[in-house]
This record gives sequence, structure tokens and C-alpha cells, in this order.
Amino acid sequence: MASSEPPPFTFDPRPRRPVTLAVAQLMMLVGGVAAGYGIGCTIIDANGHGPASYVAGDEAGLATIGGCVLAVLGLVAWSLLVDSHPLEFGEWHAFGTLGLSAALGQLFAVTELDVDGRYVAAAGVAATVGVAALAIGATRVAARRRRFAHEVALMGRGVPVDATVVDPGWEPDDFGEASNVITTSTFRFVGPGGASYLVRRRVTIPSRAPIEQGQHTTVWYDPDDPMNDKAMVVGIQHALRWNVPVPVPATRGVVGPWAAGHG
Repeated sequence: MASSEPPPFTFDPRPRRPVTLAVAQLMMLVGGVAAGYGIGCTIIDANGHGPASYVAGDEAGLATIGGCVLAVLGLVAWSLLVDSHPLEFGEWHAFGTLGLSAALGQLFAVTELDVDGRYVAAAGVAATVGVAALAIGATRVAARRRRFAHEVALMGRGVPVDATVVDPGWEPDDFGEASNVITTSTFRFVGPGGASYLVRRRVTIPSRAPIEQGQHTTVWYDPDDPMNDKAMVVGIQHALRWNVPVPVPATRGVVGPWAAGHG
């Protein structure tokens, strides 16, 4: 039975929606402040450290419940959107927002009920966690930017060769309950001296753009260290990792991924 090669792998980058991402962050900010305020008021009243006439009533309860719901919705929305911005944001930025906003809400409760001591310290702990999460997020983004720049530079000076998918790393039922599959795909290319080489890459494959056996892509290798696996760029992995179009050699008429406004 005759068989035909699968069509070339194509990937349309996920749409970047900075405004929607900002709305998700605003939801976490407002929700975190409200929840921090409500929980703070409730705990202060429960411990009997507030004014003698103060009773944490419906207002504190509504702030707690409503704030938690809003914060969770914002976190879910952020998680669904942030993968489109791998060079700008990550999940740690969301945790940082929640930590700082909760601390601010606790301080509002502390100020309103005129207490200090352990409650100010608790707000300080929440703020410290938030700052630490933001610092981790910034560090991870900086590392991703360096990695992206390294790959772009390698594609600019590296040797491009045609590569074929010999094992996509997924089964048909893997996408049954998931929109993405994290797996290891294997690619074969002909390197220096005409020898055949295999390179394996960890990839997150979306159900809308599955990698298929037999598909072609490009591998760039370092001409000064051609068999250094860490100095190779696989076009399919580059596109999926950084949410950019699949790069092709300049000789095919495409300048490279940086032409899409990433860099």
C-alpha cells in the first residue's frame, strides 16, 4: 500500500492578549486585598484583640468569600493565558500578586481595628512571600530570555540541516483528556561526514498542532562543536517553547523567529 508523507509541521502561535492578562492580574489583586482584609478582620475578632464593640459580621465574611472567589478566577485565567507570553511572565508572577495583595488587605484590617504586633508581622510574612515569588518569576523570565537569545544567535551562525521526526513521543489517546501533551520527541538528521544522528527534545505538544512521524523540520548545530547536543536548535521545539512561528533557514526566504517581533 502506498503511503504519503505527512504535511510539514505548522504552528500558529497562540494569540498574545496583554489586556486580558492585565484583567486577570487585576482580579487577583482586588480579590487578594478583599480576602486578606476579610480574613484579617475575622481572625482579629476571634482572638478578641479588636475594639470591644467590634464584631466581624457579614461584611468580613463577604469580603473573604468574594475575595477568594475573585482571586481564584484571576489565577485560573492567568494560568490559561500566561503560556502565550513565555518571555515576559510566568506562574510565579501570579503568586507574587496574590501574596502582596493579601498583605495589603491584612494591613487594611490592622489599621481599621487599630491592632499591631502579630498581625502586622503576619502581613509582613505575606508581603515577603509575594516579593520572593516575584523575584523568582523575574529570575526565571530572565533565564528564558537568555536561552531564547542563545537559540536565535545559534540559528544565525549555525549550520541548518533537514531533520525528520522518527518518534513523536505520543499516542492517539494521549489527547483524550488533555489539550497539551508533555513528551519527548526524537528527530533524525544527517550531520558532518554524512552520518545519521538522533536528537531528543522535551516538548509540550498542543492538540491543535500534533507532531507526526515523518514530518520535516530543521536542526541547527554549532559549526565549532557540531555534535554538542546542548548547542543544537530543533525548529519544532523552538516554536512550541517560545510561542513563535516555526523557524526555517534564511535560504528559504524567512529571516527567522525574530522577524515576528520577539527578541
